[in-house]
Amino acid sequence: MAERDTTTRATATDPPDRAITALTGPLLGLVRIAIGYLWFTQTLWKLPPRFGCDPGKGVGDGNGGLCDWVGNEIAYPQFAFYKSFLTSFIAPNLSTLGWLIFLGELVTAILLVFGVLTRLGGLLGFVQGLNLWLGLSSVPHEWYWTYIMLALINLTLALAAAGRWLGCDSFLHPRAEAAAARGSRLGRLIALLT
Repeated sequence: MAERDTTTRATATDPPDRAITALTGPLLGLVRIAIGYLWFTQTLWKLPPRFGCDPGKGVGDGNGGLCDWVGNEIAYPQFAFYKSFLTSFIAPNLSTLGWLIFLGELVTAILLVFGVLTRLGGLLGFVQGLNLWLGLSSVPHEWYWTYIMLALINLTLALAAAGRWLGCDSFLHPRAEAAAARGSRLGRLIALLT
């Protein structure tokens, strides 16, 4: 009697959760790739070293790129504490902090597009989405729900381990779990992040 191959597609006799996973797993992988690509496109208008800012203009002086958006957050604050944070810390240090913003979005994009350490990528995207909501929710013509949805989609990708479908995590996770079972701390960390 032959053993049943559990890696094949779901059938009518499979438990309902397996059939759902067979459908939603690849869809979750595609959503992950799309959100990763979205993060990548957002790096294109804030490229280093000027981050899209016009030379000789300050934050909010009719400037472009990251300077324009930080200026909008300062001009239309939802929260006074955040405006204070932007004016006292972010704006004066934007030439340095712009690198962190750019690299944060780029790393998020790479992790999500390739589905590697996807839980980390999803958590980074979640935090960045919340930050965008915090800063842009009162800016005219901005739909604040965009940032709430972006944050929640990224959190969903992290919690669902979406890199295990159509991503590198599908190869990394089993190996990391095996290493963790042998006592490897690095294996345990990678298993957690995949």
